[in-house]
This record gives sequence, structure tokens and C-alpha cells, in this order.
Amino acid sequence: MNITCENCSGKFNFPDEKVPEDCTLSLSCPRCGNKLSVGPRGGASISTSMGFEEDDDRKPSISFDEKETDNYNDDERPFDFIEEEGLTAIICVTDAGRREKVRIALDLLEYSVTQVKDTRDALKNMRYHSYDVVVLDMMFDTKNPEVNGVLIYLNRQPMVIRRKMTVFLMSETHRTRDEMVAFHKSVNIVVNNKDIDKIDTILQRGTRENVLFYRIYNEYVR
Repeated sequence: MNITCENCSGKFNFPDEKVPEDCTLSLSCPRCGNKLSVGPRGGASISTSMGFEEDDDRKPSISFDEKETDNYNDDERPFDFIEEEGLTAIICVTDAGRREKVRIALDLLEYSVTQVKDTRDALKNMRYHSYDVVVLDMMFDTKNPEVNGVLIYLNRQPMVIRRKMTVFLMSETHRTRDEMVAFHKSVNIVVNNKDIDKIDTILQRGTRENVLFYRIYNEYVR
């Protein structure tokens, strides 16, 4: 959905799948702070769940299943929309040194960067915004890489959303650009932690390859 602020004439894009079906959201314009209204579009409310039973040993450390309410407080939520043509990225990396190198590389590539501290923080942001790039540590907020809550969430996203993202999975054990591991984990690029000093090149090349891979399809479905 395209939104235009009447106060500053700023033009923004709000993901269609985030438009509430039975209430109106009150948002602040990121340029001037003017209040904007979005929705409703009719139907049931939106909810997100990790999909595990309470007694399941595989259950991640976070279960995210919040309900929408009529009293939307944009001060308590992550940003919901960005200026058109703006690129966004989210970094889910615990190690401060590696996280900073990834942030610098994304800044140089002109991405608007969000850094998160744990799975709950990551899912709260991802629930309200579809990022162009996701950089995720395989051991982010977990002791078991098979129960990485962020990765599970990403792999359960509809393909119409997922194919617009480029997901980089950072690993201590797998080699960089291991295509079999990437396929098994349903990510775009695997990055070994030892190659962190090459992260700028890896990010640039990986995102370009993903855009080219889906270019014909995306042009067809427009």
C-alpha cells in the first residue's frame, strides 16, 4: 500500500500483508511526525506463531503470538514502513565484533539497518516489516542451531514474502557459500565466521545474485 503524508508530501510503502483487517492503525510519519492512518481492510486479525506445542522439546525459547488491538501505539512498536526505494536490513548476530563489521558493510551499501539483541526483538521487528536483507548467526539466541527461532520464522513465511529477502546465515563450522547447506537451511548464502573481513563483498554479491535469480519471475507477476 502506498501512503502519502499530507503534511510533508513524503511517499512511503506499507506492506499489504501488514494492513489490519478489522481496525485502523495510527502511525507517525518518519519525516515530520504527522499522524497517518492505515486500514482496515476487513476480515480476521493477523497473528504469528512459531508452531510448536508447549511440551515439545524442539520448541524455541520464544513463542510469538500477539494479537492486534484497536489501540495501536507506534511508540511501542518497530517502524512499520519506509520511504519508497529504501533498502532495509536486520542483523541477528550476538558477537559484538562481527555484528559491527556487518553493520558497517551494510551502511556502506546504503541499507537502513536494524540490530536486535534476541529472538523476541527480532520477531517483533520482522512481524511489522519485511527486510530486504537478513544476516543471522546460526547460534543466535540458542544453544541448538536446529532450534533457531528466527530461522524457523523465516522458513515459515509465505514465498511471496520470502523470495524478496536475501538471508545470510553465519556459521562457525560450515564453509562460505556451501550451497548444499544453504539449500538444507533454506537460506541464500552461508558465511563462515572466519570470512567476516570479506563480508562487504559477500553481502554485495549475494544480494545481487538473488535479485537476478528472481528478476524474470518478479517481472512476470507484476
